[in-house]
Amino acid sequence: MATSVNSSTSALSSLSAKTGMAGLVSGLDTDSLVESLTSASRAKITKSQQKVQTMEWKQTAYRNVSKTLKEFQSKYLDVLSKTNFRSASLYNTVNSSTNSTKISVSSTSAATAGNISINKITQLATNQSVTGATAASTPLNGSAAVNETDLLAGINATDSKSFLLKMDGQVRTITLDNAFKTEVGSTDFKTALQTKIDSAFGKKSNGDSIIEVSMNGGVLGLSASGSQLTVNALNGDTATLGYLKLTEGQTDRITTTSTLATLPLADALDGSEEFKVTINSVDFTFKKTDSLVSVMSRINSSAAGVTMNYSSITDKFTLTSKTSGMGDNIVVDDTSGNLMESLGLNGIENTNMITTAGKNAELTVNNQTIVRTSNSIEVDGVKIELLETSNDAITISSKADSTSLKDTIKSFVSDYNNMIEMMNKLVKEDFDSDYPPLTDEQKADMSEKEIETWEAKAKTGLLRGDSILKGIASKMQSMIYGSAVSGGISLYDMGITSAGYSENGKLKIDEAKLTTAIETKGSAIQELFTTEKTGIAQQLNEIITAATKTSGVKGTRGSLIEMAGYESTLSNTENSITESVTKTNKSIASLRIKLKTEETYYWNKFSALETAMQQLNTQSSMLTQFSSGA
Repeated sequence: MATSVNSSTSALSSLSAKTGMAGLVSGLDTDSLVESLTSASRAKITKSQQKVQTMEWKQTAYRNVSKTLKEFQSKYLDVLSKTNFRSASLYNTVNSSTNSTKISVSSTSAATAGNISINKITQLATNQSVTGATAASTPLNGSAAVNETDLLAGINATDSKSFLLKMDGQVRTITLDNAFKTEVGSTDFKTALQTKIDSAFGKKSNGDSIIEVSMNGGVLGLSASGSQLTVNALNGDTATLGYLKLTEGQTDRITTTSTLATLPLADALDGSEEFKVTINSVDFTFKKTDSLVSVMSRINSSAAGVTMNYSSITDKFTLTSKTSGMGDNIVVDDTSGNLMESLGLNGIENTNMITTAGKNAELTVNNQTIVRTSNSIEVDGVKIELLETSNDAITISSKADSTSLKDTIKSFVSDYNNMIEMMNKLVKEDFDSDYPPLTDEQKADMSEKEIETWEAKAKTGLLRGDSILKGIASKMQSMIYGSAVSGGISLYDMGITSAGYSENGKLKIDEAKLTTAIETKGSAIQELFTTEKTGIAQQLNEIITAATKTSGVKGTRGSLIEMAGYESTLSNTENSITESVTKTNKSIASLRIKLKTEETYYWNKFSALETAMQQLNTQSSMLTQFSSGA
């Protein structure tokens, strides 16, 4: 906000233009007279302008408090901050490490200094999965025997027939020319077509064809291991595909964006309008118009605890449990329709799917064999992630280091004291009514230093006794001093106490006591700050949010924001002070119109006076002339 009177503010004597001329007949100082007669109206305008400036200064002061509170919240209470007092990880004062690449380790607040020995990692935990036993898609085969007669008809030395064959996005034109026709005659159709396709796509390094051509009872088949094949007509010539008994766009892989009704499944759907499925006791209903990708997305994001995917390389669907370890973690049932069975994920006695059982992690720790269902385990406050099996002993070293947490707590207390001091100063500093906002005329007669000094005094005490700031500071202090003991510890036990009555709610730290508490009561300190609802950090975050929340509609934002708003948000204009400034500026505009009317009125009166006196002077002169002539 501006720190000086805005452009609408001006001195009393400069609210209207001055002629600089006295009355030509009367000799009166008309400018001064009009100015004096309208002084009351101009005083109202100046007072209103000073009121606007005062409100803007108050708004700036409120916003500075909001900024300070938000910065504290961002630094110490935000989930993305490395010094977030609401996060359990902040209180980890023991650093755990290992030289092995077969595990990764991290400490928790419950960790203690010392060593952990993993003697052997026998087995890693794995997740159960089920996969279709056979390809899910319909092979790229003709619908009937190739019509060789019609296909070869018209092929000669100058004319040929062609179609497009695409493999994993790579498109080649297969031209059936006179050489092809000749080879059909000398060998057979299959060999001749294989030659053409090999020529277009090449062969493997061992000499085998990349794309295999097959003929079964005269029916053409095309396949490529691990690849998707698609046939298309060249330049709209669907007749050639027709002779081969293939169709435009025919492919041997599923497109996940297709609807269930259009999937080219080898094990066709039964034609149901809806398919009802239960996975791990979670029920699903799918329509035949649903896309396959939406079906997979709903399953994967559900509480069923599985991940479903389709591999275009193997042309198979797989369900993988999100829960590792042994046990029947995938239970599938088609309660209506045959959707999962058609996808190869629900078979009668597992005849059309392959089940891979999950395994438990098995390892020996400190000479004790243990079994866990997950590769993420915790031993004596140290989180261990098993990455590989190992026959070699692995040592985990944990060393205490209280310096980092102690420095963070000291910084927290220092910044908390700055917040309290800022609010206390604003509500307790005295206001001096002898220093109102300056007018432009007053500034014109002052140096920049004089203006700066004056305005510093004018801004002092504007929020004296402010109920909003007193309420925020009071809530913070009540929470800090009255916070319940959690985990058997309090702030006093950590060496954090009141700095004294004269310090108005600020805190002080006994560093030796704080160091001892961190080294011996890490878990208790974590609980004191992070416990849901009653934790110090949790409560402090709620207090600051209640004061500085900028989101939401007007009336639901923080108390400071409702009063003064915040830059770069909707509240910048939607707040009580801005509304009052707008209302007062409208009043100033009305007062200016009224002043102009008053000035015009008085100027007209003095003009009439001058005219009347001119007439009297003329008449007097004429009478004098008549008298002299007599």
